[in-house]
Amino acid sequence: MSSCTLRLTGASARGAVVSAQLLRELMGPLVDGVQESVRLRAEGRSRAAGAAPAWLEKAASFDLHIQKGSTQLVLSAPSLGEAAPEKFSQRELFRPLPPEQSCLDVFAEALDDALGGVDDSDRYDDALVATLEKLGRVFRHGIDVIELENGRSRRLVPDSIESLHNLRRRIPPPQRVRLAGKLDVLRHSNRTFGLVLDSGEAIAGVLTGSLPFDSIKPLLGHEVTASGQVSFRPSGRVLRVEADQLVPAEGDQSVWGKAPKPLLHEVDTRALRQPQGPRSGLAAIIGQWPGDEDDETFDAAIRDLS
Repeated sequence: MSSCTLRLTGASARGAVVSAQLLRELMGPLVDGVQESVRLRAEGRSRAAGAAPAWLEKAASFDLHIQKGSTQLVLSAPSLGEAAPEKFSQRELFRPLPPEQSCLDVFAEALDDALGGVDDSDRYDDALVATLEKLGRVFRHGIDVIELENGRSRRLVPDSIESLHNLRRRIPPPQRVRLAGKLDVLRHSNRTFGLVLDSGEAIAGVLTGSLPFDSIKPLLGHEVTASGQVSFRPSGRVLRVEADQLVPAEGDQSVWGKAPKPLLHEVDTRALRQPQGPRSGLAAIIGQWPGDEDDETFDAAIRDLS
């Protein structure tokens, strides 16, 4: 059993008495964030359509105790191996989750990477960062600081939420891709697969619900072509591919044998703003046109330019 302490500081921190509205704003994104962080590490995506799997409900469950005399919430949870042994008794395809870790440990790691702006992390994705941003609603209720401690302390203040927002803006949008390589890993339990591209790069993927698993099994160990939607890290590296088509490779597929790059990036509008001086921008134009020509001369000049 592991535990961590969630400490609230501010005018509304009234010891063991906590506003119901405040508690809702805090626990909603916390419960969702813990679940999403575990699912991301186990399946490669923090959210998916449909009901959450039974193992996730057990693995991401934790208890809450409000301490007397201070606004401190003590959270406790069993290890992943104890909570869902059927899921964590085997090594996962994606970043391995030590069975001795708890869901709270996994959440803290995701929060650390997101707050630290780690561009190449696989501990968070766009959806999880959006959930973490919702913790900022707590600050509307007279709370100035949220502190989470589990051996080390991390503080969330309003500026932290702004940094999370900026991090999410740096994540390139998903895009449609086609990839070619060897189907190296395939797991039925969570519909995940590993693809080794012709370039030697390894890509983690998830089979969407529309793709029948039985038709994919014979392809294990063979060259295939996968089509679907790719998600990126802020660094621009591939986080995962959600494939809705996976078929035997035919012909020359070398053009699809490299990891895709983002087509669109967030535009920093500040870089578009250039200071104007007496000889630049609008100032460089004003007064340059003589203004004493007749209409025929003006029309002739325009014709020469077109």
